Amino acid sequence: MNITRRNFLGASALAGAAMLAPGCCCPCCCGKKGQVALQLYSLKDYIGGTKDKKGVGLAKGLADVAAIGYKGVEFAGYYGFKAEELKKMLADNGLTVCGTHVSNDKYGFDTKKFTYDPEVLKRTAEFELAYGNSLVICPGGGNFPPGCSWGTGRGGDACPPSQAIDDFTKKLVELYNKAAADATKLGIKIGLHNHTWEHAIFMQNGVSFWDYFFTNTDPAVCMEQDVGWTTCAGDFIKGVNPMVQYTKYPHRSPTLHAKENGMGKGVKKFDAILGKPGCDENGTRCATPVDWDGIAKAADADGVKWWVVECERHFDDPNGAVKPSFEFLKSKGRC
Repeated sequence: MNITRRNFLGASALAGAAMLAPGCCCPCCCGKKGQVALQLYSLKDYIGGTKDKKGVGLAKGLADVAAIGYKGVEFAGYYGFKAEELKKMLADNGLTVCGTHVSNDKYGFDTKKFTYDPEVLKRTAEFELAYGNSLVICPGGGNFPPGCSWGTGRGGDACPPSQAIDDFTKKLVELYNKAAADATKLGIKIGLHNHTWEHAIFMQNGVSFWDYFFTNTDPAVCMEQDVGWTTCAGDFIKGVNPMVQYTKYPHRSPTLHAKENGMGKGVKKFDAILGKPGCDENGTRCATPVDWDGIAKAADADGVKWWVVECERHFDDPNGAVKPSFEFLKSKGRC
């Protein structure tokens, strides 16, 4: 997700600890096809409304998502509902929660002081488990090293290596490792979701933030790869490839984000529909399309359980990108 998410996030989620192998984020189901869910941020204006238009509400939004054919949802905010209310709405619509997005202060992190409060994580876990969720992913808030911006790695300003980046990244890894150990005891999992900057920020030894993070965190820290953002990063950073991540960091991905590549410098037209990458002002494709067949092969082999569709256009209309993206995955035999 993009910068607008930071004011949208609520509390968090990941896949049931009883189903997980020790030290592994993924159920032991390698080779099985993951189910298709929707990141509800994709319909934030349809559900929650805007300053000019009232939203339909969460119950109606979930019903419409289920009617399209989605089997699950990933939250990014709760619209003020209690856990028991969320649980009922999901059950009423036959939907499974496969995760949630939160800023890392919901893990108990203070990345200005680099402190960790396990009581905060405990409260987060209690809320998530109460409505049936056990995967709690951070998509950005609190993870940014000094000098990094949302545009880093997609044609924006470069962020040169520095001691400050090294120190921040190493301390952040320590926080994640501490919290992941506690999270496992609480019955949830935590993890990190990428954009482009994670691949574009480099430490002084030449290792990217992404590679340092997943090389030095415990396997209990999950990887939620956004294949659209990783593909976008590959347009600007040599060697970045979404399929490779599942062999470099295996069995750490209960979920992936199914997003098309419509980001990056030069893109002027993009509807966020899977299978339709970004174009220039003349309608000529200028963004590398996601290799959906390659992703399917790599993700299925790794045991990814859920493909979470995220569409960052047409936030107010399920028919704008959410439904066409589901139909695209259906044409690929994913649902």
